[in-house]
Amino acid sequence: MDYGLQFTSSRKFLSISPIVLYLLASFYTKYDAAHFLINTASLLSVLLPKLPQFHGVRVFGINKY
Repeated sequence: MDYGLQFTSSRKFLSISPIVLYLLASFYTKYDAAHFLINTASLLSVLLPKLPQFHGVRVFGINKY
């Protein structure tokens, strides 16, 4: 995507939109502990792979070959 360039406008949008959805979901569930933990785990699973430090990193050997 975007020829491997970091922090382009489309990548920023794809990083900001899960954060906005996380905040809205947390607000509408009134910060219930169970929902909050599930939403936080989901947010981290979506955002962490998008960081430049994880470029080319394979988790648990998935897509190793």
